[in-house]
Amino acid sequence: MAKAAATGCNLSLVLRLFVLLSCLGSSVQPDAASLCYNYTVGKSRSGLWWRKVQCQLNEETFLSYDSNGCHAVGALGNRLNATQFCEKQVDTLKDGTDLFKNLALQMTLKTHAIRGTDLQAKMCCWHEVDGHFNGIWDFYLSGHRMLHVDSKTGKWIEVIPGSSWMKDMLEENKDVTSFLKMTSQGDCRSSLEELKLPWGEKLEPTGN
Repeated sequence: MAKAAATGCNLSLVLRLFVLLSCLGSSVQPDAASLCYNYTVGKSRSGLWWRKVQCQLNEETFLSYDSNGCHAVGALGNRLNATQFCEKQVDTLKDGTDLFKNLALQMTLKTHAIRGTDLQAKMCCWHEVDGHFNGIWDFYLSGHRMLHVDSKTGKWIEVIPGSSWMKDMLEENKDVTSFLKMTSQGDCRSSLEELKLPWGEKLEPTGN
């Protein structure tokens, strides 16, 4: 009986540890109201650069921005009047795509890529259940997640071994670090607050 009880305790401890590790491994907590911006820039086969930004509220896309301007996406985009929302921050979106385009060009030269390098920069911000605000950046190169940035601490983490060259390039670029801090702690936060009004109670943390 004592052996069975001990085994049960061990299983319970392992289960709790597994749940804890699962939570720590997630970039955005599942019970958080989150806003994400996906910046993507690349070069087509014809040699022309293209840019795109998509916004998600609680992982649902509601806005798309490209060289032709802002576009509402789906029922959520229409409900939030996403085009008008985007026009308020179109300068920031353009500045971001211009910044990441220059970075992608530098990386193309660095990696000696023939057709150019697609660079994706994903920013997410959210309010925890306890009210604390968090923000992160993730950088992807040709679909591979390379770097993770905690906007609070400013710490850069290499996700893939051998990505130190990319980390050094971005971390030492003052325009990049300034843009990351400004958007994640400023623009993203104020936008999330603004979206609470039309979204109402559904934007509040709902639990897992």
